[in-house]
Amino acid sequence: MVKPLRLVTWNCRSGSVSARLDDLACLSPDIVFLQECAPDEALPLNGPVITRRVNPRKGIALASVSDRCRLTAIESPDNGGSASQSIAAHVTQLAPDGEEAAAFFLLGVWAHPPDYADDVVRAVQAHASAFRAGPGVVMGDFNSGTRLVPGAPEPSTRGHLELVRQLGALGLVSAYHAFHRVDHGQETHPTYYHRAKLADAWHIDFCFVPAALAARVTSVQVGGPEAFATSDHRAVMVEIAVG
Repeated sequence: MVKPLRLVTWNCRSGSVSARLDDLACLSPDIVFLQECAPDEALPLNGPVITRRVNPRKGIALASVSDRCRLTAIESPDNGGSASQSIAAHVTQLAPDGEEAAAFFLLGVWAHPPDYADDVVRAVQAHASAFRAGPGVVMGDFNSGTRLVPGAPEPSTRGHLELVRQLGALGLVSAYHAFHRVDHGQETHPTYYHRAKLADAWHIDFCFVPAALAARVTSVQVGGPEAFATSDHRAVMVEIAVG
């Protein structure tokens, strides 16, 4: 039996790709998508780490950090600006004997203003054919979701529920919500603390997986406020048996 894959998304706020992957080594991930890493390693799309420079100060990176997965970069089509803040790849999961065990499409997104949810939708729609063709995963910092106010949950940010609907139309559901059996707007685990203030907590980092595989999500964990202190975001780790 093939072990579940561990997928991690983390807006690390700063630092080199190698340093932030070292920070996450304690989670023993297979695939990591980093946002806001230093751009000094944002090089051409090749090797075990696919990187993209977003601006002079920030980059994004999708890395295969175990020998269980192989990444093949997919160039993003021109979709009105979102392409520079996303990375698309074909992921091949390998069995212990080196044979292919499973394959899926993966899109990592770091949403940008002015309309964060719309930015994610544009990135996803640019790859809609890939999601329809087979299993697909989209994860990252959507900058869209719910502010977690104790005892008085606030409505999701503008456009977020439409984003969830659009992803649902492609057969995708949030791994966090499927595993914890909560609706959007009812999250209890913050993924982001605005201006690093624990009193201003949000759930805006996601991993969406095929609805057909939701029952095979074996764990969803969010790093606590004491973890990964270099960032105002917390890493989200999803275990899923995709093989």
